[in-house]
Amino acid sequence: MKKEWDSISSIQECTLSGIYANQINVFRYDNELSFTSSKPILAIRNPELHKTTYWKFGWRETKSGDDILIVSEQNTPEPLQYESVNTPYQSHVIKSSSFSLNHNKIKKVNVYGFIDGSNQYLTDIILELEDRYISIRAGAVIEIKITEMQPDNKGNKIFSV
Repeated sequence: MKKEWDSISSIQECTLSGIYANQINVFRYDNELSFTSSKPILAIRNPELHKTTYWKFGWRETKSGDDILIVSEQNTPEPLQYESVNTPYQSHVIKSSSFSLNHNKIKKVNVYGFIDGSNQYLTDIILELEDRYISIRAGAVIEIKITEMQPDNKGNKIFSV
């Protein structure tokens, strides 16, 4: 596992506080919600440390045309507008589009991608929550799907926690 992916393995048993972006497009297909955004951010709260970290998603295309997912962990929801607050359960008020859900404890994280030579690349992340799944897929527009059923295999599993 790449060192920059260490934060991915540290979110098991944390809670997903919300999905944020300057603009989120939402679609519903049967029992599935699909969100698209160019640069979404997930707020992830560690209940033991009383700390929220943010995952900023981006993408890039390899020389061979494959879309890869870029995950950056940060302490603030930048580049979104926000105000810092000092409460036991919230450290920032984010001024953007958002989506929250209940029963949001992260039980398992599956990371998918591919190996090209000596490099490993991320393409998808699937978060298994208490009663649903959240899949995040690379592309010029990042796609986040919320489903009650486990998503289909996304390719080669790189690691799971």
